[in-house]
Amino acid sequence: MISVTSLRGSMLRRLALLVITALLCIPAFTLVADAQIGSLLSCPISTLTGSTSPEQIHISISQDASQMQVNWATESQTGSEVEWGLDGSLDNSVMGEEVCYDHDMVFHSGVMTGLEVASNYSYRVGDGSDWSEVYTFQTRDVSSDFTFLAFGDHGMSSEGMETTDLIVDSGADFLILSGDISYANGEQSVWDDYLNYNQQSMSSMPWMMVPGNHENEPGYGFEAYDTRFEFPSTSDSDYWHSFDYGPVHFTGFSTEHDYSAGSEQYQWLVADLAEAVQKREQVPWLIVYAHKPMYTSHDDSTHDEDAALRADLEALFVESGVDLVFWGHDHFYERTWPVIDAEVQQRGDAGDGKVFSGAHAPIHLIVGTAGRGQYQYSDEQPSWSAYREQSFGMVIVSVDIAGESLQVDYVRQSGEIGDTFTLRQGDPIPQEEDDSMPAPSVLLTMMAMMMAVMFREFRPYSSSA
Repeated sequence: MISVTSLRGSMLRRLALLVITALLCIPAFTLVADAQIGSLLSCPISTLTGSTSPEQIHISISQDASQMQVNWATESQTGSEVEWGLDGSLDNSVMGEEVCYDHDMVFHSGVMTGLEVASNYSYRVGDGSDWSEVYTFQTRDVSSDFTFLAFGDHGMSSEGMETTDLIVDSGADFLILSGDISYANGEQSVWDDYLNYNQQSMSSMPWMMVPGNHENEPGYGFEAYDTRFEFPSTSDSDYWHSFDYGPVHFTGFSTEHDYSAGSEQYQWLVADLAEAVQKREQVPWLIVYAHKPMYTSHDDSTHDEDAALRADLEALFVESGVDLVFWGHDHFYERTWPVIDAEVQQRGDAGDGKVFSGAHAPIHLIVGTAGRGQYQYSDEQPSWSAYREQSFGMVIVSVDIAGESLQVDYVRQSGEIGDTFTLRQGDPIPQEEDDSMPAPSVLLTMMAMMMAVMFREFRPYSSSA
């Protein structure tokens, strides 16, 4: 018969053994608990369940030409992995990162490295078991012509969706978007819908974007923009960045953050544009894009920030030799002459604003035409304004490597060209100064008219006439 004392001793020994075992396991439990607690703290509890299938896949250009950034989202917490390779292969892989904000999704990112120039790559994203379909993209080719798109103020209206269709059909190599992207305005599911709707082009064509005032959302600030997008650059900020593409240097900055002298953004702009000037022989074109315009004929003074932008940044753009500046914010199209301090500097080789050769002051374009309700501009067109119209559309820029030129076309959603001009390297094209003779086209028209008259005079009489 077992005594009570003996039974108690056995129970105490077992309890001590359990305690010792628990203490020995504490480090392992702590590691797991820390990981789970960290995940719970950074992600909503709702992301503990749901689909691990990748969605909202989009790529962006790195300042390093041998890299491509890719971002995506999942409903639930899972790992991040990217596989990629040349011409259909997927023989490279990298583990990515996950991050959350106050929204029921997990956001993933990874960087494809070691990319060769002028090459076709395939890739997919996932967690190692649940993969996306395979997508493709092409790396930069410094010796080949290319096209890019430029616009701002997109969203999910019917006109915005028409812009999306035009992007898919454009065959462009990439685009720059001057802010006011999804118009979520605090409703985070709109971002999900927007990125899924545009995934067809965003997964193979880099979208390079800067924030507008609508990216500063009620209750969220810039958190959605900052979490969903990555634009690797020397700036270490997704709000302003730069990259080279062939003979063009692109600098995107934020009008929604401090850009005054001495600010972090201003100091980066100065350094970035100075570096661009130093390599101007190899990369001769310099293009800037941002949201709120430096020049606008918008008739609502409460909607303008142009005076502050000119005071803080125009001299820097002029000294750096910026060729083009793309803006959004105002929902119409407007192009300036080459302008400094609201004064027109030149009107092109022939004085008609169609061809600009050699050095010139910056030309500003407002292209807030991608899908939001149209704005009115002032009845009187400012002297610095070369062309303006109210319509939906986008700018298509064709870069001719051999010809050393940029063809800039504002194309309406109907397919018609509303405005067009060309920038050229080199000396201005000589113009015929002798005005005593009509232009060749006029002479041909006059000759055709004379021959028609002669034909009628000598034509045989017909009784059936």
